[in-house]
Amino acid sequence: MELDVSGTVCPIPVLKTKKALDSIDDGEELTVIGNYKPALENIARFVEEHGHTVVSTEETEKGFKIVIKK
Repeated sequence: MELDVSGTVCPIPVLKTKKALDSIDDGEELTVIGNYKPALENIARFVEEHGHTVVSTEETEKGFKIVIKK
C-alpha cells in the first residue's frame, strides 16, 4: 500500500500513517511518501514506538520515502 502525505505538515503525516497502518494486516508493508522532510523523523519514531519496523528510508530532492512493515 502507498500513502502520499505531500502537502501536509506535522502532525498530519503521522496521523495519516497511523490510520493507514490500522487498515492493513500484520506483515504487510506501507510506503509513505511526502515533501515535508521533518515528517520523516516523526513517522519513523512513531512507527518504532508502536512496534512496527522501518524497512527503509530515503530522502529525495522533493521530500522523502519511508517503507514500514506492520
